[in-house]
Amino acid sequence: MDSQQQYEALLAKWGYADTTVEDHARRQRRARRIKAVVTFFKNAFKAIKKQNARPQQLGQASN
Repeated sequence: MDSQQQYEALLAKWGYADTTVEDHARRQRRARRIKAVVTFFKNAFKAIKKQNARPQQLGQASN
């Protein structure tokens, strides 16, 4: 029995479950969501900044 199996057997004996795989997957999903939100706001900010940088033109008729 290797150390990982001993560890899992000890956890099972004590009534605990090894949730490292699930925890890792949960952290990865959270990181992807955070990255998507940050990217969305960065792109929105860039679009607003780009729109404000354009020269304003008033559409008044010249007489």
